[in-house]
Amino acid sequence: MQNITNIQELERAISLNGEMVVTKNSKNNMILLSIEEYKKKLQDEEIEKKLLNAEKQIDEGKTVKATEVFRELEEKYGF
Repeated sequence: MQNITNIQELERAISLNGEMVVTKNSKNNMILLSIEEYKKKLQDEEIEKKLLNAEKQIDEGKTVKATEVFRELEEKYGF
């Protein structure tokens, strides 16, 4: 565990570790992330949400055959 006393040390520690857990009275109080790490976590959550939705649609039979998709693309874009 590292004892941080100023903002520069905090910034340095976060940039080295990607995230930092802040404790108070030996209890986890908050997590600090770099902007890059925060954006990556948001993106990962969005991807996971879309994949779960896609799996649900498959389970519910809401699918389209690939041949139909390619036929529609060919008609629309002439590939």
